[in-house]
Amino acid sequence: MTECNKKLVCPIETVAPLLPHSGRMVLLDRITAYGDDFLEAEAEIRPDHILLEQGVLPCLSGAEIMAQGIAALAGCRAVNAGEPVRLGFLLGSRKLNVFADVLPVGSRLKIEVRASTQDGSGFGVFDCRLLCVSVPPSWTGRLPPDGVVLAAALNVYSPKADSDGLSGGQ
Repeated sequence: MTECNKKLVCPIETVAPLLPHSGRMVLLDRITAYGDDFLEAEAEIRPDHILLEQGVLPCLSGAEIMAQGIAALAGCRAVNAGEPVRLGFLLGSRKLNVFADVLPVGSRLKIEVRASTQDGSGFGVFDCRLLCVSVPPSWTGRLPPDGVVLAAALNVYSPKADSDGLSGGQ
């Protein structure tokens, strides 16, 4: 499935309302596709990116970007159901594979998340990939040919109700 469904129409250029984040912590630039169990998004590494270290993005920071893809999928589901966007928590990862050390400013990223399993209590496992689809010319040939720089199964939890005092906020 490569098209959006329900109320939201892709591309979604304003991602912040779908996330329990604001300001510089919004790491996704746009959602290009989503469905019941998947989401694809794009992000660009800019000079003011909050996760930069010494002018480059450590690929391990990509786990937060992928987790934000999961949060964006949950946000799409919430908006389509007329519900508020809720907080979610990255609990851990399995099958974490890092194929590059760092990414330069100016790189464009593709984020892919797909639900592997979810239960009614808010726990879920998502298969995620972070791909670098373009880099500055000086970096050509320095990253994996298939573009995949990080892949993992991310374990997440999102409380189903605000009964414990947890809610997302803008």
